[in-house]
Order: sequence, then structure tokens, then C-alpha cells
Amino acid sequence: MGDRVSISFRNGNEQSVVLCSHWGGQQFIKIVESYVEKLIEEVKNKKNLEPLDRLEPETVMVDFIREITKSFKRVDSGLYLGKGREEVDDSDNGHFVVDLQTGEVKNVDTGETIEQQVGKYE
Repeated sequence: MGDRVSISFRNGNEQSVVLCSHWGGQQFIKIVESYVEKLIEEVKNKKNLEPLDRLEPETVMVDFIREITKSFKRVDSGLYLGKGREEVDDSDNGHFVVDLQTGEVKNVDTGETIEQQVGKYE
């Protein structure tokens, strides 16, 4: 049993690897949304000199993993990476793509945002 969900970051035609959380569920997506909102706000006035400032998806994924694991003594065994969605199990909640240009986080199977999904179950 789990509460599986996966994410990837996209900016234009570039997309990151997939990060899967075995236990995170919809709460994991809320953490992603909060992270992206802060990141976009932080970098929007910069001169885009560094890969993170340019919101390069692979770099954003590394920074996101750093952010969510900085309080861990070691990486949580419920997190793992895949080259693509076909390499992870997100069978409970699906796969969410984070658009780094707009900040929108959508489930690729349903087209719904996390707010729309949560609303259905409340």
C-alpha cells in the first residue's frame, strides 16, 4: 500500500526526469506547488545567469530534491527517479507536470490541478 504520485518539471520543450514519491500523495503535490511559487518569485527579477535562474527543468529537479530532503539524515526510501513516467509507479494519484513558465501543476491523465482533484474528494 502507498499513496504514489510522480512529478516532472517542464519549461518549453525541455522536461526533467520523473521523481516518484511512494507515500507522498496529494500532500507531495502541494509541497511541489509551494516550492515552485517561491522559486518563480525568487528568480523573476534576476538576470538569468545561472541554470536555476533560467528554470532549467533538470536543475530545478535537483534543487527541489535538495529542498525536500535537507532535513533528512539520508534520502527517504519512498523517493526515487525514473527517466520517464513508464519507469515509476504513480498508480494512486498519477503524474503531475509542473510548467515552470506559468507555475501550473497539472495531472497529465485528467488535466486537473491538485485543487480540482482535492475538491472532488472533500
